[in-house]
Amino acid sequence: MISIDDVIKRVEEWKNKQVEIQELTEGLTNHNYKVTVDNRSYVVRIPGSGTDVFVDRNKELHNTLSASDVGVGAKVFYSFKSDHVIIIEFLKGKVMSPESFKGNDVITRTVKAIKEVNTKGNFISNFVMFDKFDEYHEIVKKHTIELPDNFEEAENIVKKVESRFLRNMPKLVSCHNDLLAENFIDQGNRMRIIDWELSGLNDPCFELGDFSVEQDFNENENKLIIETYFGHFDEQKYARMNVYKYMADVLWTLWAVIQNHFSVIDFDFWEYGLNRFNRAMNAFNSADFPKWLEIA
Repeated sequence: MISIDDVIKRVEEWKNKQVEIQELTEGLTNHNYKVTVDNRSYVVRIPGSGTDVFVDRNKELHNTLSASDVGVGAKVFYSFKSDHVIIIEFLKGKVMSPESFKGNDVITRTVKAIKEVNTKGNFISNFVMFDKFDEYHEIVKKHTIELPDNFEEAENIVKKVESRFLRNMPKLVSCHNDLLAENFIDQGNRMRIIDWELSGLNDPCFELGDFSVEQDFNENENKLIIETYFGHFDEQKYARMNVYKYMADVLWTLWAVIQNHFSVIDFDFWEYGLNRFNRAMNAFNSADFPKWLEIA
């Protein structure tokens, strides 16, 4: 893997200038650095070990540039295709946390930013949840990666949902698909979104469901998401979003066990994945889940 010092040497405009480097620790996948040159700050993203099993970096770059053109993503200054390093603008603002998403105003502004990319983005890759589940599951089998006990039960439910949802899939739109709180930067007047490596064309209700489950929103907050995005409360979309919340949990369980196998980042991916798996199984065994699936 290329070092941050080697990346800095590549940028002609930075040579013979004062460069300050600060490692950013929020990411779970890649190595990110804040680099300040002549009082202007950038973020350098170096792909983490093993991430090529998840990400088509050429398509990621296209989608990142598209999100930038929309005005929600950060501007891309440099990209190096040989090792897929990208250098983007450092967005000033508040890095969000799940606790930061309290209050209707911040949720509304965020949903509007999500929808802006969904409707104006020009992404070229697909990220249909059920295809990604099969893709990640094949990686698990190929490398004999350990799964949580009773994962077959979750797989059966995913296949049941897939059979139902594929009969009424909406038009796929440009989605981020990984809406962790830390991927949002609140600039007050607008919300910005970073880290487009899992972006692709998808069902917008997955996007909303993932946003909801990452922040652990309650019923009223989930209804606000639907009302803001669609302009009114839609029971079918609300149910579909709720089903996708736990589809996302199962998908990110697979992501986590694969990361646990490949990643050198100091993070307990196994525990992270197990927590998501258990939350999904609890939802599948609830009285609400079959009702949501029936309506969705």
